[in-house]
Amino acid sequence: MKNRDDAAVGAKGPDASDGACAPVPGEDGAIEATARDAQDDFISIGGDFAERVDPASRLEDMAFEERVAYLTRVVMSNPMQREILYKTLKYCSSRRVLSDVEESIAAYPEFAGATQSPYYLLLFLVNGGGIDAFDLDAEGEVVTAERKEGLGIDEIDDLVAQYAYETNEVGKYLIEEMSPKNRLVELLDIVPEYYDTYIEVLGFLEEKQSFADVDRLLRGREVLTANRNAGDRPIQPSVFIDKLEKAGGIYWEEGWRITPEGKELLEALEGGLGA
Repeated sequence: MKNRDDAAVGAKGPDASDGACAPVPGEDGAIEATARDAQDDFISIGGDFAERVDPASRLEDMAFEERVAYLTRVVMSNPMQREILYKTLKYCSSRRVLSDVEESIAAYPEFAGATQSPYYLLLFLVNGGGIDAFDLDAEGEVVTAERKEGLGIDEIDDLVAQYAYETNEVGKYLIEEMSPKNRLVELLDIVPEYYDTYIEVLGFLEEKQSFADVDRLLRGREVLTANRNAGDRPIQPSVFIDKLEKAGGIYWEEGWRITPEGKELLEALEGGLGA
């Protein structure tokens, strides 16, 4: 079986020796990323397969909170692929073989706007420290380092039949932290004056709608001038679309639609829970 060691994405992953990519504590003690362009960070997460399966000299030197902060930056640094990466973390909560992961990623509606292949999107999460990679033999058993000891390259290549991936504790922590429910509840609380409008837009998007449809729904509403100073221009209806999409409440698929998580929260709120 051909190894995937030749598949590389940009530069190698974070190197603790130079601190270029490592998260650092902020003034309030919270873990923050070092100052660096987010898009460059996203591309640099890639690395060859060998680094991906041996993070001990890199990510494992970080404290758990630092690893969570680093993985968060990986997932959040490219908005077009953020939900794909989040969904992949969830999908790999149970161990999955490579072909199944790639098929799952390609089926997400958000993949239509992706700029990377399913394999490289998966690789970002592995190099970001949220998913562990495993070599499997023909019987589905893990090919450990001990089993490879003393074997030549060709013998190892014959032994490894497929690759598998499983979200680790860092990734599972982020799954909970980044759940659409949590993001949506937080969004609804940020500006109380927008609460009813967010709920209305979620309900409106139970049926697929264009942006023009949403714009017509909200255009001229008083809520667009809420918390604005005299003379300020009203906010645009697109702000509500943007915020709900970032929170995982809606998605684009030839029109804007509510996500299952958004619908679940909407039904809970309409039922009097959490309102």
